[in-house]
Amino acid sequence: MFKFFKRLFLLVLLGITSSLFILILVFFIYGKNLPNFDKLSYYQPRLVSKIFTTNGNFLEDYSNENRIFINYDQIPLKLINCFLVSEDINFYNHFGVDFKGILRALGKNMLKIFSNKRPEGASTITQQVAKNLLLTNELSYSRKIKEIIISLRMEKLLTKERIMELYLNEIYLGNGSYGVASASLNYFNKSLDELELAEISYLAGLPKGPNNYHPEKNKSAAIIRRNYVLNRMYEDNIISKEKALKTSLQPIASKKFKENSKIYAPYFIEEVRRQVIDKYQENALYKEGLHVITTIDPRLQKAAIQALRS
Repeated sequence: MFKFFKRLFLLVLLGITSSLFILILVFFIYGKNLPNFDKLSYYQPRLVSKIFTTNGNFLEDYSNENRIFINYDQIPLKLINCFLVSEDINFYNHFGVDFKGILRALGKNMLKIFSNKRPEGASTITQQVAKNLLLTNELSYSRKIKEIIISLRMEKLLTKERIMELYLNEIYLGNGSYGVASASLNYFNKSLDELELAEISYLAGLPKGPNNYHPEKNKSAAIIRRNYVLNRMYEDNIISKEKALKTSLQPIASKKFKENSKIYAPYFIEEVRRQVIDKYQENALYKEGLHVITTIDPRLQKAAIQALRS
């Protein structure tokens, strides 16, 4: 009996040692030639440049990615909580990787191996930041390993608040929206601090598949996904059962900015665009979030167009 337990102990020890050796070898192989972290240290988001009339009314915007950057301390806590329950409830406790989540996803993916369903990733918020800013969307185990290594390093370099700030400003939420501030305006025509719980929980449900939960084209799926987030908030004691139930009964009221409310001045706007590019370069206009106040007066512009047509 003693020999049996001795052999069992040696086998277990050998298994653990072999696993650690393989793990170290994998990290060594994939840890080489990873993207430089300078991009995170000197992060410059692509922002929307906006052109306004002389009295401050919106005229036009220009961007490669529709994004409005917002600092961590300006983001409502209830919005952060919604994204935590939706994407990574243990974000403030783990060190970049949720190994329990990875094992759980691996088990589910094994069951899907003979189906055409998309595999689950079990990515933490830190991993999503690593992928969005430093890697690609390639579906492969090699990219996943690199993502894990970068996430572990990132947690040593950046604070949790900074990682959350990067995540909420970079994430794509559909409808041409990059980041939560842009999505808030594009879906509801509101700033973040004006959003109600029904609207925040809807936005928090979008990262899994923005195109699948459009508030008008896929209204039923959007409501189901939003209510899933509300239920998770109740289960994690963030909101009461009554609050979750009451909010889940509300419709998703999308209020997009109406194009016909914009001032019609295409030739003037084009001339402004050309002058800005000549003075500040095209990169500044489309990436650096300029705010340009012009000389145009909406009342006089309307009168000028009517006079010309007459």
